[in-house]
Parts: sequence; C-alpha cells; structure tokens
Amino acid sequence: MKRRDLMGAGLAIGLAAPATLRAQAAQFTFRLHSFSSPTALDHTMHLDPWAEKVARESNGRIKIDVFPAMQLGGQPRDLVQQLEDGVVDIIWTVPGFTPGRFMGTEGLELPFLNTGLSATESPAAMEFIAKHLADTEYRGIKIIAVHSTDRALIHTSRKPIRTLEDFRGLKLRVAGRFIGEAVTALGATPVGIPLGGVYEATARNQVDGFLINWAITQPFRLYEVAKFHSEPPGVGLFQGMILTLMNGRSYNRLPADLKAVIDANSGPALAANRGAIWDSQTKPAIDATIAAGNVIIAIGPQEKARWQAAVAPAYDAWIAEMNRRGRNGRAMFDDILAITARHGRA
Repeated sequence: MKRRDLMGAGLAIGLAAPATLRAQAAQFTFRLHSFSSPTALDHTMHLDPWAEKVARESNGRIKIDVFPAMQLGGQPRDLVQQLEDGVVDIIWTVPGFTPGRFMGTEGLELPFLNTGLSATESPAAMEFIAKHLADTEYRGIKIIAVHSTDRALIHTSRKPIRTLEDFRGLKLRVAGRFIGEAVTALGATPVGIPLGGVYEATARNQVDGFLINWAITQPFRLYEVAKFHSEPPGVGLFQGMILTLMNGRSYNRLPADLKAVIDANSGPALAANRGAIWDSQTKPAIDATIAAGNVIIAIGPQEKARWQAAVAPAYDAWIAEMNRRGRNGRAMFDDILAITARHGRA
C-alpha cells in the first residue's frame, strides 16, 4: 500500500475510532424513574444534573436514562415495587406514596421536630436513617440521598387558621399517615390526595386546604386556590422527606471504581446540597403568594406551644408503630430530637 493510502487509511481509522469508543463507552445503563415533571426543580436542579455528573465522572462508562412523570408506566405508589423488582434501577419518591413501607422515615415528618431549613434537615435525616433504618426499611437499597423539602405550613382556601380552635371541622390534604395523625390531633380531618390533584380538590371545595411546603406552591400555582397561609414561627410545621434510591443489585453489578463514582455522588453532602436548592425556592414562593394578594398568618410562640402539645398523640402513634415493628420507638423518637437539635432545630 502506498504511503498516501496508508495515511488515508490511518486517518479513516482515527476518525472512526472516537465514534466507536463512544458507542462502546457505556458499560452500564441504568433507568431512573420519577413521578415529577421534567420541568420541575426535582429534575432540572437535581436528577438530571446528577445523572450527567455520574456519566461525566465515570468517563461515560455509566449512563443513566432519566424518565420523569411516570413515563415507564404505573402510578407513583408503584415506584418502590418497580425498584425492588428491578424494572427500574433508580427512583425518586416520597415515603407517603407507599403506605406502610417507610414508617420509620415518616417519623422525620412529624411536626415541630425539624430544623426549618432543608440544608440542615437533610443531613439530619441521613444521619438518623443511617443509624436506625438502613438495615430495615432500606435493606437491599443503595441510598443516593434522602433530603427534605423546605418548611411546610397550613394553606386554607376560605377559613384562616389563627388558633387551635380554627382547625375544627376542616378537611386538610396530607401526604402521609403520621402527619395525618397530627392533623386529627389538631381537630381537623386528614384527606389523602396525590400532589397533582390538590389544586382541583381545593378549587372544588373537596378539601378546605392542605399541608405542604412553600417551594412546591409556586410551580403548582397553589396560591390561586389557597388564600390563607398559617405558619408557626421559625421552623414552620414540618418538612417532608424525598427519597432518591438505587436498587442494591444494580449498584452491586458495578466494579469497585464505578461504585466509587456512585458513592462520591451520594450521601449527606449531596442531601445538604439538594436541600439548599429547595431552600432557595422558599422566598420566590412567598413572594408569589404575596403578589397574589394572599394573607400570610404568623402563628405566635404561645399558640405554637398549644399546637405542639396537641399533636403529642401523633408522636405516640409513631412510637407505638416502631415498637410494634420490634424497635425501641421511644429511643428512636428521642434520637430524632437529639439529631435535629444538633443540626439546628431551635
């Protein structure tokens, strides 16, 4: 072969090689399934950048295909089963979607036990889960992150809540069993409704309001149907938990160097970072609520103390459930108090 032909062949091989390498680069392809909208911050500021970072830091050897809005089928309540069955490799969900499955984690959603900021509540949640729940609720699961929402409060459509007595007779949407226990203890009736149905249910007066964090009110325009927003001082009422989980079998398929990539993109630091993102959305949501002409009601310390005393049965219900499951519920409850205090609970 002439030199020119050799050079041409070499050039052709050189041009072809990167495409071939790119085609072969992804040694492991995982599917991430989420109930959230592709335009929500859950994707734009968490799941999508996370998947891209894992791909980049693995030099393309790990590829994560992200499927928002339940694109792979099923309902949000099915996500955990899909994960455990290996239908998908990674999920993004909340404890209340799978009743009975994350009862210990729901203890972190009890009212007045939180720090008020997701950036501090999220690592507190990770610490509690690692200590008490990793070998039970999360057996067989690689925890990428458990982070919290920003602070949650009570939003009502027609009747403002200023005192404990104002809860009587109201139907309020809740996202989980134990915050429902708290609503019952406060004197209202809890109603379970998927997040996507809250706007319509409130607009149609099927519920009188809902308990939800500030940040989610803006993208769902919930300030259009709730005109009163009652918030205890400092920490709000509670903070919800959000779970990013990986199938343990999928994780264990990886060689050690690629497990290290997943590990470097998991854990308390990631949870705190995602928490800071949620916190950054609190003020814009409040601003949108004020711009809509709504009323934000600051609950004073003395009234907050009345509410906190009233919700004690919800604490007892969670402790009893942990005891029923063979755990020391009281010790776990006390540890929530100790851990969140250490991370900033007032």
